[in-house]
Amino acid sequence: MRDIDNLLEKFNNYLSSLLEYDNSLQHKVIDSMKYSLFSGGKRIRPMLSLISFCEFSDEDLDKILPFAAAIEMIHTYSLIHDDLPAMDDDDFRRDKPTNHKVYTEGVAILAGDGLLNMSMEILLRHIENIEDKIDLKRAMRAMKYIYSATGVNGMIGGQTIDIDFDVADYTEEDCENMYKLKTGALIKASVVVGGIIAGLEADNITKLSKFGESIGIAYQLEDDLLDEEKDPDSGEVNMLLFKDKEDLQNEIIDLTNAAYEALEGLELKQNALKPFVAKLVNRSK
Repeated sequence: MRDIDNLLEKFNNYLSSLLEYDNSLQHKVIDSMKYSLFSGGKRIRPMLSLISFCEFSDEDLDKILPFAAAIEMIHTYSLIHDDLPAMDDDDFRRDKPTNHKVYTEGVAILAGDGLLNMSMEILLRHIENIEDKIDLKRAMRAMKYIYSATGVNGMIGGQTIDIDFDVADYTEEDCENMYKLKTGALIKASVVVGGIIAGLEADNITKLSKFGESIGIAYQLEDDLLDEEKDPDSGEVNMLLFKDKEDLQNEIIDLTNAAYEALEGLELKQNALKPFVAKLVNRSK
């Protein structure tokens, strides 16, 4: 049995090692990248990747750590850009000034770009050193899955919907579709990538995908409950515009049960996915 409790520490140490640098002329953008990357994030997405991998494989974490790091870098870049005046125009994130408030708008944009680019650099370096053909194919599939989930048909597409619609024009279906893309796609990818690298067969990847999709939406609905005091005239969309608190709580329960059902028939080595997810979808209680 692997020590799941130490996964977060191992991940943070690995992530830190990727951004070591000297005092180069471009140090300001690297400082900006590190500011957001180590600003107290909960590491939910990389942890889902690591735990998913550990549920189905006893192999070395070196196989999954680059993918977990890439996912966290992509997530962080999206937050930096989301906070910009042209997007959500936020002054604070995680009780700290947002990146552009500390480093200027221009540097914040470049920091987001730098994190997205570095996520690919990390994976390509890793893939370049894979000698086993089966492992190489899995790594390529995982990389493709990540960038498909975060492109215009995934996270970027969801963010486009978020900024393109006025609140008054939203329907419940629009909101749900936006959630699936903006939040759910990367959460689902985080879970599925762990299974791909662990070598799960296609039918089991489908089950894991269903698990990740259900959890992604449940997680966002839980965020809505945490933000239930949000001003509906703030320009931000919340599912509470269409449903009451009790309806959302019931939907979260249904989605969580659907996620657990999707795992039935899968042989889990650690039984760590369910308790980790249970904490994610019960944060408002």
